[in-house]
Amino acid sequence: MADDSHSPESSRTGPPSRSPGEHRTLSNRTITICAGLLLVFAVAACWVLFFLYGKGTDADKARLEAVRTVGTIVLGAGGAIALLLAARRQQTAEQDLLTKRHDLVLREQANDDARHDAAERRISDLYLKAVEQLGADKAPVRLAGLYALDRLAQDNPPQRQTIVNVISAYLRMPYELPNKPPDPGAKKEIHDEHRSDIQEREVRTTAQRILTDHLDPTYQEGKRFWPDIDVDLSGALLIDLRFRDCRLNNARFSNARFCGDTLLMGIHFEGETRFDGATFTGDSWFSEAQFTGNVRFDQATFEASARFDAATFKGTTTFRSASFLREARFNDTTFTGSVVFSKAVFTDRVNFDDATFFEDAYLPGVTFASRSYFTEASFAGDAWFNQVTFSGYTTFDGTTFSGDIRFTDSTLDGVPFTPPQLGSHKPFEDE
Repeated sequence: MADDSHSPESSRTGPPSRSPGEHRTLSNRTITICAGLLLVFAVAACWVLFFLYGKGTDADKARLEAVRTVGTIVLGAGGAIALLLAARRQQTAEQDLLTKRHDLVLREQANDDARHDAAERRISDLYLKAVEQLGADKAPVRLAGLYALDRLAQDNPPQRQTIVNVISAYLRMPYELPNKPPDPGAKKEIHDEHRSDIQEREVRTTAQRILTDHLDPTYQEGKRFWPDIDVDLSGALLIDLRFRDCRLNNARFSNARFCGDTLLMGIHFEGETRFDGATFTGDSWFSEAQFTGNVRFDQATFEASARFDAATFKGTTTFRSASFLREARFNDTTFTGSVVFSKAVFTDRVNFDDATFFEDAYLPGVTFASRSYFTEASFAGDAWFNQVTFSGYTTFDGTTFSGDIRFTDSTLDGVPFTPPQLGSHKPFEDE
């Protein structure tokens, strides 16, 4: 049997198959033939007209004029058709262009989405890796995690609040300051534990420094400043905290322990601020601080000197049951909103010289166990000193009262007391 593959029919090469919607392009040969046929038709038409109506009679002239008019109308109609076809081609071209632009926009959007997803995956990977390092057993690895989070937040502003929350959560974890170094003869486990505590302290102070550096608009000319940041360090143990000239939004330091000196001079709290239940073991400096929102220092304990010189409190300020065990200074302090010191205890000297109270000041049950100075203070609203206990030298020299003033059941060294501006009793003088 002969192989069909070598038959003439199988050896022929047919035209390539064409899809139903595909259009064949006219060849140059076809265009030339069509042009020649049109030229022949035009020559033939001219010859016929010349043969039939070329005798010059009036009738022939009239017929030629009629033919000319019909030709003009035909040419006009053809031109109109050509214009319509050109308009359709233009419309089609514009529609194609719009379609291409829409497709381009969709492709660009898809590319942007792909890049955004890739960037988000990269950020998530870096974030998870840094957080994993932060939970490592070795201090150098935790430090590396902190610096990785720092770099990630600096390069990605939308992630800054989240990373601040992570660092704050780390500082809120339980921790105690290391004791004195163990004796040289102590067990190796004791020495290792003490060394671990020292390293953890370094990690924590580094975390604090990262926060303070980025919350200070003056640091490195503001290039590393993170605005509108909320900080929650409730219950945290903070070591020699330095927030000088920083800017914070809402800040929570409830029940925090401030070990060593605390420097918050010139700090700006834009939102609500809470120090209720906080303990300050060293000197605390709030000089020139600005509190825009409400502030709470309820049941706070100041074991060393507390200085609020030239501070500004614009919202409601409360120091309910606060304890000042050493000197407290509120010189030139401005309280724009109402202030409450009910049942606060001032064990040592307290100064309110040149302080200004624009709204009501409530000090019922306050204990001034040592010298009290209210020289040149100004109370523009109500001032309630009911059941206040004054001890030692107390002066209200130059103080002005404008609202409802009450010193009901107040005493100075056990004797009923009212400032000279309001009564006949005069404060004690220095011995």
